[in-house]
Amino acid sequence: MNIHTPRAEEVRAIRSDRIRVSDLLARYPRVSDQETREIVSFLRTGRHLDIGLLTSNDQLRPKLDAFMDEHRAHFQLKWREGATLIGGIVAILAVLWLVWEAFG
Repeated sequence: MNIHTPRAEEVRAIRSDRIRVSDLLARYPRVSDQETREIVSFLRTGRHLDIGLLTSNDQLRPKLDAFMDEHRAHFQLKWREGATLIGGIVAILAVLWLVWEAFG
């Protein structure tokens, strides 16, 4: 029994996603709405390494830049996301302050 099989399959899936998105970006702007959603989803939720590999490709960079400019609204921080982040920071600071007061 090979314990590394799930990891290898996961790596292949990630690599195929990156290759798929790179192919879609190479065809940009001639992509469908579904393919556009696929690119946006990958860029928002993909691993930083995979996105970095896309951005470092000199042949794709102009198309990626054009895509990012045209779909800027999908990549901006939403009000709710900002409020959640600030609330989380405040909660962590409150817990740290309580710990400081309890043991200080």
